[in-house]
Order: sequence, then C-alpha cells, then structure tokens
Amino acid sequence: MDKELEYRLARIEDKLTSQMANGIDSDFAYQSADDEIDLRELWSIIWAGRIKIIAITAIFAIASVIYALSLPNMYKSEMILAPAQTDNKGGMGALAAQYGGLAAMAGINLGGGDNSRIDQAVELMKSWPFLEAFWQQHNLKPQIMAVKGWDKKNNRLIYDTDIYNPETKAWAMEVDEGEEPEPTSYETYKELSKMLSISHDAKSGMLTIAIEHYSPPIAFKWVGLLKEEINSFYQQQDMQEAHKNINYLKAKIAETNITEMQSVFYNMIESQTKTLMLAEVSEQYLIKTIVPAKVPEKKSKPKRALFCVLGVMLGGMFSIAFVLVRHFVKNIE
Repeated sequence: MDKELEYRLARIEDKLTSQMANGIDSDFAYQSADDEIDLRELWSIIWAGRIKIIAITAIFAIASVIYALSLPNMYKSEMILAPAQTDNKGGMGALAAQYGGLAAMAGINLGGGDNSRIDQAVELMKSWPFLEAFWQQHNLKPQIMAVKGWDKKNNRLIYDTDIYNPETKAWAMEVDEGEEPEPTSYETYKELSKMLSISHDAKSGMLTIAIEHYSPPIAFKWVGLLKEEINSFYQQQDMQEAHKNINYLKAKIAETNITEMQSVFYNMIESQTKTLMLAEVSEQYLIKTIVPAKVPEKKSKPKRALFCVLGVMLGGMFSIAFVLVRHFVKNIE
C-alpha cells in the first residue's frame, strides 16, 4: 500500500513538473513572438518614414558642412625646453644642503631644485597677472580679442571691425552706457588661456609651450616671447634677491667676531655673487631651447571631417526618433 501511494505521488509530481515546463516554454515563446512583432513593427515604421529620415539627415549633413567650412583655420606653434641650470645655479644646491637651515633662519633664499622652479614657472605662465603683463608689454590685446582670421595670400590679419578698428586703433564694441568698449582684462585672460598650452614632464624635465592662433607667424612669435618673458622674470627676481642677500650677509659679517660664522657668511656671499653673475650674462636663464619653434604650415583645427561625421550621425538619430515619436503620437490620438 505504501509503495502504491509513493508511485502515485511520483506520477503526480512528474505530471506537474511537465505542465510547469510547458507553461514556461509557452510564455517564453509568446514573449519571443511579441519581441519579434515589436521589432518588425519598429522596422516597418522606420521603413515607411525613410524619405523623412533621409531628408532630415541630409539637412543636418549640409548644415554641418556649411558650419565646418565657416570656421577659420587655427595654427599651432610649439617649443620644447629644458632647465638651463643643471648644476643648480653654480653650486647653490650643495650650499643649500649645507647651510639651508641657517640661511632660512636668516631669511636668505638659497634656491631650490630645478624641477621645483620649472613647476613654479608653469603655474606662473598660466596665471592672470603674468599673462596680463605679457599682452600689455607687447600690445597684443587686439590680436587676442579682435582677430577673426588670417589672409594667407597677403599674410595679414583679418579683424572683426565690429570689435576693433585696426586703422584708427580704436575699440568699436557696442556696450551699455557707462561701459568701456574695450574688452576687460579677465575676458582677455580667458581668451589667451584658450590659445596657450603648457605641459611639464617631471621625469625628463622637458617643458612644452604651445600657442594656437589664426596666424602662423603670430603663433610662432608669441611662443618665443613667452620663453623670453619667463626667463627675464626669474632673471630679474634672482638678481634682486642676490643683491639683497649680499647686502644682508655683509652686514652680518660686520656684526659678528666669530671666525667660523664669518667663513659661513663669506661662502654664502660667494654663491650669491655667482648667482648674480650668471643672471647678468645668461640669455636663457631658467629654461633653454631643446627643440625650437617653427612657423606652422598646416592647420591644427578645426577638424572639419569630424564635424561632418558627427552632423550625419546626429541627423540620423534625430530623424529616426522624430519618425517613431510622430507615429506613436498619432496612434495615441
């Protein structure tokens, strides 16, 4: 009796399992059929609206071509540089290691490593005050803010006369009453920052300065000017510090009768004098040219082909979405 009951229960269990499996398979089949029907429906909607899709995509493609062709060419000139003073300013590194603590207590700067100074120079060249002094000294604001292109045939800049009149050298922007037509210092700084790129490889110590402008000769010229300005800045700074430190050390020698301390101060004066002499005679004081800049011959941007490809892709996606949304909105109504 127990065996017969077990047999019947096993038959019932098998039957239920079979039915459940058949039910799952059926649901899966129905779901697959629904998915297939949905995909076929979407394809049929897209196919029915193919003329609209092609037309919209073509409009986007033509618009992207027109926009790409309207953009003026930009040219990039770059220069690769390296620290000019690999011996740490004539032995200043060794002196700093020996007397650094004493010099710091006395308020004397014996200088740091070259990489540290190069990192400082990179940040300085990117800063607003440095760039403002740069364009003011060389009168570059019109070339930064008002140029809209370059005439390659005649090698001349094309100015936007609604912003600046190159003949009268007057700014012509329309502004509210009480405001100046000339762009502000911050606006000029932001625009110049877009043209300037600076990178420093800490491993090799190499520094790359690049300028991108409508005019290849201007891009080439500005890279050289930036190198001169940063060298001049550190040259003048070190000369002033050296003079100040030498005068201070001489006063300290006069104040002390301790021979050992006088010897230390004389060593410091000797190193500061070397720094002063080096600053006075060096043209490439902080950084020296490794790979000189060249007048660029090929444009760096815009990437017109990329604009066209993106325009076609955007037009295709927009047109398909438009056809599908329009179809389903009609069905809902």
